[in-house]
Amino acid sequence: MSAPSSAPPEKGTKYSSGKTTIFLRDLIRDVDIGIHDHEIGRPQSLRFDLEVSVPGAESPIIDEISHVLDYEYLLESLESSINDGRSSLLESLCSKILEKLMIPPQVSSATVQISKVDILDENGVLGCQMTRER
Repeated sequence: MSAPSSAPPEKGTKYSSGKTTIFLRDLIRDVDIGIHDHEIGRPQSLRFDLEVSVPGAESPIIDEISHVLDYEYLLESLESSINDGRSSLLESLCSKILEKLMIPPQVSSATVQISKVDILDENGVLGCQMTRER
């Protein structure tokens, strides 16, 4: 039995599967969110982590943004969801963001994680994570 080759595959080699993941991580925004009287009208620091998967891991046909999913839409989806009226629950805000992330037809799944950064006096964060798939 011979050892597997460490040489890179030949150009044009086809793979059986793969996916491309684009992400936005560790973005902090002050957001008016919460159910308690002491939270309403007092923005809290939230950390956002967004991830979107697209089938395939091939190089774009042409090295131009028009041939891939433009990851700037992650930030646009987040910002418009925050500015689209107050949410009381992290789950509601997660869902709003997911709705926008799933709009491009090539997206196969999206995950949103929101963490309340300053809620605990000790180490740790509280938050919510949601994933949707087609």
